[in-house]
Amino acid sequence: MHGNKAVDKDDFVRGLLSAMHAGEVVGMLMDTNMTPPQGIFVDFFGIPACTASGLARIALRTDAAVVPTFTIWDAELGKYRLRFDPAVELVRTGDPEADIKANTQKFTSIIEEYVRKYPEQWLWVHRRWKTRPPGEKGLY
Repeated sequence: MHGNKAVDKDDFVRGLLSAMHAGEVVGMLMDTNMTPPQGIFVDFFGIPACTASGLARIALRTDAAVVPTFTIWDAELGKYRLRFDPAVELVRTGDPEADIKANTQKFTSIIEEYVRKYPEQWLWVHRRWKTRPPGEKGLY
C-alpha cells in the first residue's frame, strides 16, 4: 500500500479539500462519463461529453496546481513511465460558470491530445458518451 485512498463521489468536495488541507496530493480521473450536476458538457473528439467539473471548481477555488499526469508504456524500458506535464494555466475571466466550463474543456483537450498521440494505450471500459445533452439522441 502506498497511502492511496479513494474519496467517495458523494463526499467528493469535502474529501478532496480535507486531503489538500492536510498537504496530500490528490488525483482525479477525468475521462469518465458523468451526469449533471457533477458533469458538464464539453467537446471530446468533437462530441459533447458529460465531464466532471469538480477539478475546475476546486482548482479555481483553491488555486491548487492542476498537473496532467499519464502513464505511458515505454517499450524500450519494458514498463510504464509516469509522465507529469507542466501545471495548466487556469482560465480566469471573472465569470465563474464560464471559467469552470473553459477549464474543464482545457483539461479534456489535454486528455484528447494524449489519446491521439498514444491511441493503442487508451482503453475505456465504459460508455464515455453515454450521457447526452438534453434532446440529443443516444450514441449507443
